[in-house]
Order: sequence, then structure tokens, then C-alpha cells
Amino acid sequence: RNFKDVRKYLDQEYFNVKEMQNKNSAAAGICNFVINIVKYYDTVKDIEPKKQALKEATNQLNDANSKLTSVMDSVAKLEARLEKLTTELKEANRSKQEAMDAVVTGERKLNLAQRLTTALSSENQRWAENVVALKQKDKLLPGDALLASAFVAYMGPFTKPFRVHLMENVFRPFLEKEFRKISNGTGEGYTFPLSQNMDVVASLTTNADVAQWNADSLPADVVSTENGCIVCNSNRWPLIIDPQLQGISWIKQKESAPERNLKIVRLGQHDLIQKLEIALENGYTILIENLGESIDAVLMPVIQRSTIARGNKQFIKLGDKECDFNPKFRLYLHTKLSNPHYPPEIQAETTLVNFTVTMMGLEDQLLNLVVEKERPDLASLSNSLVQQQNEFTIQMNQLEDDILHKLAAAEGDITENVELIEGLEKTKETCDIIQQKSELAKKTQRDILVTSEKYRSVANRSALLFFLMTDLVKIHTYYIYSLAAFQQVFYRGIEISGSDGPTESELTDDEKEAKVKARCDKLLNNITLSVFNYVRRGLFEADKLTVATLLTLKILVNDGKVDADEVEFLVNGGSSIDPGNMGPLQEWMPESIWAKVKALETLPRFKGFGDSMQSDSDEWRDWFDTEQAEEAQIPGEISTILSAIDRLMLLRAMRPDRLMNSLASFVTNTMGKDYISQKPFSMSSAFEETNKRTPMFFVLFAGVDPTPWVEGLGKEKGISTENRRFVNISMGQGQEAPAEAVVKQFAQEGGWVMLQNCHLMSSWVPKLERLLEVVSEGAHEDFRCFISAEPPPMASMINMPESLMQSCIKVANEAPSDVQSNLIRAWDNFSPDIFESCNKPGQMKACLFSLCWFHAIVSGRRRFGQQGWSRKYSFNTGDLVICSNVLRSYLDANPIVPWDDLRYIFGEIMYGGHITDAWDRRTCNTYLQEYQQNGLFHELELAPGFKSPNPSDFDYDAYIKYTENSMPPESPLLFGMHPNAEIGFRTNSTEKLFFDILAMGGGSDGAGSGEGSQRNAVRETMTYIQERLPEEFEMVSLSLKAKPLLEGPAGPYIVVALQECSRMNALISEIRKSISDLDKGLKGQLNMSQAMEDLVSAFNMNQWPGRDPFSKCMWEKLAWPSQKNLSSQFSDMLLRVDQLAKWTEELETPKSIWLPGLFNPSSYLTAAQQVTARDTGVALDKMTIETHFTNMWDASDVKDYAKDGTYIQGLYLEGARWSQGEGAGDAYEVSGTICSGYLCNSKLKELMSPAPVIYIKIVPIQQHWEASSVGFLRHDPQIYECPVYTTSFRGPTYVFMATLRIDDSASTVAKWTLLGVALLLQTND
Repeated sequence: RNFKDVRKYLDQEYFNVKEMQNKNSAAAGICNFVINIVKYYDTVKDIEPKKQALKEATNQLNDANSKLTSVMDSVAKLEARLEKLTTELKEANRSKQEAMDAVVTGERKLNLAQRLTTALSSENQRWAENVVALKQKDKLLPGDALLASAFVAYMGPFTKPFRVHLMENVFRPFLEKEFRKISNGTGEGYTFPLSQNMDVVASLTTNADVAQWNADSLPADVVSTENGCIVCNSNRWPLIIDPQLQGISWIKQKESAPERNLKIVRLGQHDLIQKLEIALENGYTILIENLGESIDAVLMPVIQRSTIARGNKQFIKLGDKECDFNPKFRLYLHTKLSNPHYPPEIQAETTLVNFTVTMMGLEDQLLNLVVEKERPDLASLSNSLVQQQNEFTIQMNQLEDDILHKLAAAEGDITENVELIEGLEKTKETCDIIQQKSELAKKTQRDILVTSEKYRSVANRSALLFFLMTDLVKIHTYYIYSLAAFQQVFYRGIEISGSDGPTESELTDDEKEAKVKARCDKLLNNITLSVFNYVRRGLFEADKLTVATLLTLKILVNDGKVDADEVEFLVNGGSSIDPGNMGPLQEWMPESIWAKVKALETLPRFKGFGDSMQSDSDEWRDWFDTEQAEEAQIPGEISTILSAIDRLMLLRAMRPDRLMNSLASFVTNTMGKDYISQKPFSMSSAFEETNKRTPMFFVLFAGVDPTPWVEGLGKEKGISTENRRFVNISMGQGQEAPAEAVVKQFAQEGGWVMLQNCHLMSSWVPKLERLLEVVSEGAHEDFRCFISAEPPPMASMINMPESLMQSCIKVANEAPSDVQSNLIRAWDNFSPDIFESCNKPGQMKACLFSLCWFHAIVSGRRRFGQQGWSRKYSFNTGDLVICSNVLRSYLDANPIVPWDDLRYIFGEIMYGGHITDAWDRRTCNTYLQEYQQNGLFHELELAPGFKSPNPSDFDYDAYIKYTENSMPPESPLLFGMHPNAEIGFRTNSTEKLFFDILAMGGGSDGAGSGEGSQRNAVRETMTYIQERLPEEFEMVSLSLKAKPLLEGPAGPYIVVALQECSRMNALISEIRKSISDLDKGLKGQLNMSQAMEDLVSAFNMNQWPGRDPFSKCMWEKLAWPSQKNLSSQFSDMLLRVDQLAKWTEELETPKSIWLPGLFNPSSYLTAAQQVTARDTGVALDKMTIETHFTNMWDASDVKDYAKDGTYIQGLYLEGARWSQGEGAGDAYEVSGTICSGYLCNSKLKELMSPAPVIYIKIVPIQQHWEASSVGFLRHDPQIYECPVYTTSFRGPTYVFMATLRIDDSASTVAKWTLLGVALLLQTND
């Protein structure tokens, strides 16, 4: 009850220890006791019942545990008994399971073994055969490996025919010989360790590799596959000769994997060394493209693989730095040059690989392109099948390798490897599927091939066209084309052919065949014409007929319509060594033509032709004298059997001057008029073929400016200087940077840039070529680049990069060269205002028209070659315009026309400023004497049938109409020249045409065929020369013999003889040495040098070696000037040796010397002056030469030595002849020598007439004679001062000035001057 009553106090707020402490500490103690005792009471009251319950539970638990212990003892006994029984049961079950597992394992192994046997059973036979084959190959491995190694080491630069020749006729016999030595001469029964029909490709690679190469764009032809083997198996870095860029395309694909990190660089590139260093260290691939013929020396350690070993690492020196060399590094060298000449160290340290496309290879490629265009369904199917087959080949190879690898790597009992057997089953199943698909694909491909082959003729013709294009560079360095450009033209030819008729499903089989044939004919015509027009647009006028003729001949031979031997005869010409008696033909036929006629008899249809001509001599003479012989009826029965090509050969032999016309008709009749008649140049049509990657190249000619064409077309297309999208830059010093900036700008923004006169920047143009290549990759579609340049002085000179010219569309649009066109074009340079601005308009009109006529004549005279102008001069409209300004000024300033002043300014300063030859200056001044005179105002005859109009009756337009309506037909007479000049021009044109065709390999073979016959021809030429080459003169004995005679009266002549013998010895020695070296080179005993190759080229063309100014042969440099071919000049050399041999036998000076037979004819004439000076006592520098033509026409008629001079013989007159017989007039005597005759007009078709024995008289110089650079000019109206040249090339071959009598009552000096009369020491025959 106390605990209950106290609780009301406990609930009070103040009843706590803290509060009580503040009041009274004793109270706080009592308070604390009360609070705690109450809590204790409450706790005891709650726990005590629980303690009682726990005690009771514990007692119960103890009772239960006692009972449990008793039960557990019983359970333990039972469990022990159960465990014993269970163990016995498990042992019984294990024995049972082992028995069952053994049964299952046996069944499974049996099943797997059966599956494995089934999976590999089909491979058993093949693998067994392979084992036998491998064992056999193992025996042949040494020889095959050696032959394959030789192929990789040596075959790369050569063409397929020469590779076959070396392998079969050189390497294999050599190995067999060596193996025979090793076998100690074992005879019959000995088996060489060398396969009989070894496949080099199969030895060096696998089908899977080849398939992968083809997938990487390597052409599938045999040569390309062989090249792939060489590139991939050579230890040396490959140097790829790749003008068509097929090899580099393959390399780029082959090395395109990310881990190869291919870098393409060029020599001269600023970061070349940096990229090369990175590639060397990391094992990447470097491709150096567009190499020239030299390689930077800093690259040589890399090319030579000159590594330095330090520990486990290798280093290579690159400049001044040593770089790590990673064995995975790859280097490819590439050149676009078609026939590069690398120094021996480059050839030795690299593997040259010739990727130049072959005729057969290109034909196959073009066949695919034709089918792709014509039958895209078949092309698509074929391409997918080829790709599928390539993938199948690769996959089959991988699967087979996988099978063998799994079998070889299997461990333990193979019949227990379920995963292996299941994998083999899947692999075999895949192989079977692939095999089935492959068989189906092969059958489909065969069907496609049958259809594709129907277009083979198109591909064959197209390949022929491409190789003709590639040969044109031998005519001129501007005529160079790429395969990519050709393919574009090839596609264009297909596109313009359109599509024909109904689909094939609507046609019968015969109709399908007829349709395909008609389609192929159409494609042939269109592709051929497209290619020809593309090429012709860039040809010079002089070469267009050449290319048309060559194209026609090649097509006829390729199509089997003309025999190749006949074409070769036409191109090479022919001349019989022993033509025999001419009979009645000698009255009118030159001996040189008779030799060519007899050569024709070697052809079947001309058998007995010479005898037939002798029987019908009068008829043949009439035909020979006919002006247009090509159109006249051929005499005799032979006319009924001659083909078109036979008629060409006949004209080639007898009337070469008419052959150009006949060839034009021949091409027209064979190919069509479009191959001769050319449409006017269309700038818009040419522009359609350009794109941002294809520049347009204009060839600059006098009077031709392409700028208006480009500007006019640009305005039509909204591109002009006004809107700043067209820039015209005339290149010169300091213009490089502006040109490059414009090219870069327009490549980004779009626009046209025209770079003119690039020939002046030959060192910068290669940089332009690279710039265009770089910017064109991402160029604006409206970007265009136009380039212009003058052609180089010589066709074989290079002033533009080869790669740039390959990519350009070339335009060579020459102005017409006839007199009428030149005259009208010259007159068009002026307007009527020029007359009104002069205070003497009438005189101004007449003088200006005469000046334009003069300009037209001196410009047109170039067509006659050296007889027209002995050197080439670039007369231009600038000269004409300046002369017109001078004319107007002088007319205004003088009361009468100052003719002398005008003629001097025109002939000596303006036009004469171009002229470097004194005789040409005389010709120019003679024209001015004829045209610039008072007769102009009184209808002066400017040319036969063409008078100067009366200026008072003519205005500006009337002069043009007068020129158009009254101009006589074009002929040499307009130039004051003989009709023979036209014949000579046409004959020379014919010879040049066939020489150019011969330089391109002739008109019959194509793309490398006929190499064996050319090699045989070279051998025959070498043998012919070696057998006839005379021994050298013994100079020691000659010198001893001459020593006592040198102080005698004939001493100067003796010196000349010794000098001539010394020079002849040098030539003979060089000929013997060069032929000996060439013989060793052809046998492989010496490296073929450039000089040897030039010698072979000259032999093939029957050209005197070294005639080409870029040739390395020394024959021409050591010989005398000549225009003869090889056989003629060699015969000429033998005659010279004979003359020297007779002369030096007793060192007695000939009474009459064959002056053309001397190296230095001037020295002999100088010797004559020296001898005369000693005899007369007159100073040598006070004497000169005077010539008199004797009445002796044969050297044997000369019985005595000439007084005060010497006799010479063997010269020829060009442009005139020397009269004889009754026309020679009265004879006269000069110092005891009987002389006679005058200059007279040439006989028609007699281009060069022989001169009689000439008396060279040494005379004192007279005071009234004018000293000049060419001799002392007499200015005698009865004397024509005639230049004497060594050859018809004139110009630099000038020897001395002859003085020829003329009949001043019948002719003037001006007549013979304008005729271009000259004496020549030799003909061209």
C-alpha cells in the first residue's frame, strides 16, 4: 500500500533530485532513495513469476533429454546398419553403369569414325594424287627453284616474247648443261631435276593469290600475273615501269590495308624524308610515284637495303640520321616513262618490272569493256561470277588449309573429338556447295564467253588503235596519250553508236548472229573514227596523212586484207643492187628509178615488170610524164592485175611526188572521206570532252591565237573576265606564283584559267603538272585549265612533261598555208582607216597590198623546205604590222616613195631581222626588189597571171574580192620557183611520211610483234657492214712517206690527204667498235647502253646512226654531213675510202678530185689557194675562188692538172641545170681550160642535174668586189653567185660560193635567186 500511495508524489514536477538539491540536500537524498526503491519494487514484481516458470521448464527439459538420449542410441545403431547396405548398393550400380558407358562409347566412336571416313573419303583420291605429284615435284624442286629464281631476278623488264625466248632458249639449256656436268656426264636415262613444262606462275604463287590480285584490280592477262609474281617474290624493291598506270592501281589496292598505312610520295616532295622515316620505323609501305630517270642519292641506302646491325635491331642511314629498320617495311618505286634508262646501280639494286600493257592483254580488257557496254546483263553476270570464283578459290584454299590444320593439331583419339569431326563435316559440306556452284559458274562463264567472243573484233581493233596512238610519240613528243584518255574516247565511240533494233528475245538465232555482226561493224567504224578524230585534232597538218595512212595499213594487215610483206615493201621502198641494162628506158628514165623498178620484181604480181616496161617504153614514158600519174591509165596488161596497194608501190618507185595524192585517195576509198576531209575546229565540241581533271592544250602556230576561242566559249557559258571567273596569264618570269594562286583558287571556287606560252617556263611546268593533279581531286566542277605552248624546234625535243601531255586534250589548229589564205589573212590585219590616215592613200593601198603579198610569199615559201629557205624563220604578223606603220610614216614624210629606204628596212631590219643566212637574206631582198617598185602603180605582175590592182579603182573590200576571184592556182610559179620545187616538196613529203611510219615500227605489225624479224634484220645489217668494212689506213707509214713531200709544191694537198685519212680512220674505228659492242650486247656479254639501243633503232630504220641529234651514237659526229640512208651512205663511204687509197698510194694529187668524197672539202680548196699563192707569189689573203664549168662531163676526160687552181667533179645543180650541146653556146678558154655553157631551166622531174667537171680557178681579189661572210660578191649581171652546200639540207652545210655564167639576154640574177639554185656535193639517194 505504501508503494501505491507514494506514486502521487512521484508524479509531481518538483519531486526530482535536481529540484530537491536546490532546496535541501537531505531532502534530495530521501527523494533519490524513494525514486530508486520504487523502481526496484516494480522490477522485482515483474521478474519473480518468470523465475518460477523457468525453474519448472528446466525440470521438464531434463526429463525430456533423458528420454532423447535413449532414443538416439537406438537410431545410431539403425544408421550404421543402413550405411552398410547403401554402400553395397552403390557398388552394384557403379559396376552396372560402367558396363553401359562402355557400350555407348563404343557405339559413339564407331559412328564418329564412320562420319570422319565419309567426310574425308572424297579427298582421299585427290590427296593421294597430290602426294604422288609432290613427291615428283620434290625431285624436280632444285631445277624449278633455280628457274623460278632466274625468272624473278631477270625477266621483269622484258616483253612476253623475249621472256619466253630467255626461259626456253637460254636459261633452261644452261641449267640442263650444268646439271649434266654435276651428273659427271650421265647419259641416257638421266632425269634432269627440272620440269619439262614448268609453269613459273604456279611455282611462285597460288591460284588463291592470283585471284586476290585480280580482285585488287591487277589485269588478268598472263604478263600482268607474271609481273605480280615478280613483285611479290623479289627480295629487291620493285621499280615498276607503268605508262598506263595499271601497275600502280594494283599496288594501291594491294597495300590498302590499314596496318600497311600506305603513303604515296614523289621525289622533291618536302615531307618525303619524314614520311619515309616513319615508314621505316613502323614497317609501313611507301610508294614513290612518277620517277624520272634519276633517283636522289639520299634514298640509295634504302634502295640498297644498306642496314646496320646493332644487337637485335637493324638501322638504316637516311641522310645524316640513322633510323630503325622494321622488317615489315615495303618500298615500291614507280615511273610513268615508257622506256626509261636507269644507271646500272639502280638496275642492280632494284627489280625492274615492265607493266606496259600488251596487245593481247589490252584486247582482253577492252573486250570486257565492250561487253559491259553492249551487254550489261552478261557483263554484270560475268563480273559477279568472276568475283564469286575468286572468292571461292580463296575460300576453298582456306577451308582446305583449315581441314589439314585441324587434323594435324588433333590430340589423342581423333574418333572421340566430336567438335573436330563436326567441324570437318561442315567444312566438307561447304566445299561441296562451293564445288557445285563453281561447276555451274564455269558452265555459265563458258556460255558468256561464247557470246562475248562475238565482240572480239571490236576489242582487237581497239587495241590496235591504242598501240598506234602510243607509237605516235616517235613522230613528235606532243603526240603522247594515256590509256585512260583512250578509254574515254573508246567509250565515246560506243555511245555514238546508239542501240540497234529489237531485243534478242524477239529474234531467231540467225537474226541474232546477223545483228551482232552488223553491230560490231558499226562499233568498229565509230570507235575507229572517234579515236582518229581525237588524235587528228592534236596533229600538225604535215602528219595527218601520215597517221591516216598508217592507220589504214595497220587495219588492212590486221584484218587480213593485205599481206604484211607488201606493206613493208611499200614503207621501206626497195632498190636493186644490180638492176641490169635499162634498154630503151635509158632515154628518159633516171637510173635510180630503174633500180626501184627492178626491186618491184621481187613481188609476185610484178614478175617480169622491167621487161614489160622495156617493151612498152613509149607508153610508160607518157605515163611517167603525165602530171597526175596516179589517175592515169597504167600501160600494159599489168594494169588489170594490180591491186590498190600495188599501185601505191608503183608510184613509190616511179612517181613519189604523186604518192601523197594517191595515198589520200587510198585512205578515202578504204576508210571513208572523213579520214581525209576534216571538219573545221569546234571549240564547243572539244570543250565537251574536258572536265576538271582534263586540261586542254593548244599548240601555238604563227597566225593562230586560241585566246578568242576560249573567251568566246566562256562568255556563252557565263565565264568571263568581267565576272572574275576567267583569268588569262601570259607566262614569263615572275608569273609562276600568280598562276599557281589562280589555279588553286579556281579549283576551289570554279573558273577558267588560261596559261599561255608555257614553253617559256619549261622548268616550272612539271610543278604545274603536279599542282593540277593535286587540286583536281576535289576541284569544283566548273574548274578548267587551258594551256598553250609553241612546239619545240625539233620533233624529238621535249618541252612539256610527258604526264601532262598524256592527260591533256590537244588542239593543233594550224592556219591554212596556201598563198591565197595567207594573203587574205595578212590583209585582214588592217582596216580601211589605215588608208584614210595616210596622206597618199592610193600609194598606201598599192604598197600595202604588195607588202601583204610579200608576207604571204615569204611565209609560204617554207613549204619547199631548204630550197625555199635554208633555215626555218618565224615570220609573223607583227613584222607585217610594223612594216605597215613604217610604210605609212615614210609615205607621209616623203614627196615620192623612198623605195630604197623601205626595202632596206623591210629586208634588213624587220623581216631580215629573223634571217641568219646570207643567201636567204639575198632571196628576201630579191623579192622586195621585185615587189616594192614603181610598177605597183601600173599593174605590176606580182606573179604569173596576178597583177597588182590599180589603187584608184579598188577599195579595201575590192582587194579581198580580187584575191578570191583572180588568184591563180597554187603552184611554185607564184613564188618564182620551178615546178620541180613542187615535185621535190611532194617527194620529200612522201619520204618523210614513210620514214615516220618506219620510225613507228612499220605499217604491218602491231604492239611488239615482229621483234624476231627486226632482230634478224639488225644481225644482217651488222654482218653486211662488218664484211665490207675496210681496214684503217696505216698512218705511221703514210706520215713517213709524206714527210719528204710536205716541203714540195704539193705539200698542202698532202696535208689534206693525211687529215682525210686520219678522220676516216676515226670513223672506221668507231664503226667497228660500236658494232662489236652491239654484238656483245645482243649476246648478253655487255649491258645494253643507250648508244647500242640507238644503233639498233638506226639499223631498223636504215638510218645512218647518230642522225637523230639526241642519239648517243658517234657515227654521224665522225662522218661528213649527209642526208643519205644507211646503205647508201655506207656505199658512199667505201667510194671515199677507194679515193683516199688511190691518192695515198703514191701521194700523187689527183688531176680532178671528187670533192664530195672529202670530209672537209673547204680544206682542199684552201690547199689549192696555198699552192697557187706559192706559185704566183700573191698573198693568200688576197686571193679567192672563181668557178668555170668545163665541157668535160667525165673525170676520165681530165688529162692534165689545172693551171692556177684545180679540177673538181661529182657536184649537182638543184633548181637549174647546166646547158650542154647546142644550148651551151660558144666555148671559151680560161687559163688553157675549155669551158662552155650557161645556167638554164631544169627539165621537168629532174630535181638534181649533174654538173660537168668544174675548174676551180684561184684569182686575185678585185677592188670592186664586195667582201661578205660567204665570199667576195661580184655583182655582175652575167654571173650568178651560187652557194655550194654539202647536202640538200643547205644552211649549216655551206662550203663555198661558185660563180656561174648566165645568159643575161634571157634571164636575170633575180630569176635564179628566187629559183633557189644551188650546187650540192651529193644527192639524197
